[in-house]
Amino acid sequence: MEISFPNLVLPKVTAIGTISFQTLVDEEYIWCEISFEALRDHFGAPSMEGNDLLLTFHNCKQEIYQATRDYLKINGGRPLMLMAQNFE
Repeated sequence: MEISFPNLVLPKVTAIGTISFQTLVDEEYIWCEISFEALRDHFGAPSMEGNDLLLTFHNCKQEIYQATRDYLKINGGRPLMLMAQNFE
């Protein structure tokens, strides 16, 4: 499975306080997400405010991308949401 993060579309804050980011899996674009709880509990996001979430995501994106790769291999390349327990 070939997985990359081309950054053609910037990550965005969703209405439920997650960060949604584009992922390329075997030449097909999908959207993955990381929860506010994961950004707060594991990466230290200070609040649920959009700028805080985006800054935390950008500062920790290599670890987030690695976890995304790991879980995409498990779920067969389908869109996913990373939760706090995915980083324990």
